[in-house]
Amino acid sequence: MSVGHRRYFTLRHQQQGVGLLELLIALLIFSTGLMGLLSVQLAGKKAGHEAAQRAVATALARDILERMQANPGYIPAYAINNAGDEEKPLPVPGIHCERVDCTPPQLAVFDLWQWESLLLGASEKQLGGHNVGGLLAPRACIVRAHGMVSVAISWRGVTAAREPTTSHCGRDVAGLYDAPEEPAGNNLLRQEVILSAYAGAS
Repeated sequence: MSVGHRRYFTLRHQQQGVGLLELLIALLIFSTGLMGLLSVQLAGKKAGHEAAQRAVATALARDILERMQANPGYIPAYAINNAGDEEKPLPVPGIHCERVDCTPPQLAVFDLWQWESLLLGASEKQLGGHNVGGLLAPRACIVRAHGMVSVAISWRGVTAAREPTTSHCGRDVAGLYDAPEEPAGNNLLRQEVILSAYAGAS
């Protein structure tokens, strides 16, 4: 084989090697970009879910405050701790106040039962009657003190809370809001909304 032919084959092999290397680099860059895009989409989806849950919690807190304001003589009857337990729901009232006239005490009982049902997602149902709306692992507390009534609603988020929650609503439920791979009782996934309104003199 002549010197010219040897140079031709050597150059050809070098060109083939460079082409394969460029292809591998391009695949690496593409894969890195794809992973980054998926990470951004996942973060956006989580943020959207958290925002939707917070909007639901805020609407529910306003709803029960409005119910109490419509029944001002029996606001103390609305006090409750850790509502929203699917295993221990409030009993169904004997009178449905949307169908018949109720006394103020009966209305307070009905309001709390209906509100807890909304908290557990009764406003949206799948085929078969299963609740799909509401909040994830909700707990709600209503406290009246010093002329104010406060509604605290906690739920399980998908990301750790940015700031520590201020109420104790739901904190005593073991493991309900714990982040995995963290010490027990960390409550890192506990999200919360607190709304307050004037309720008259205590």
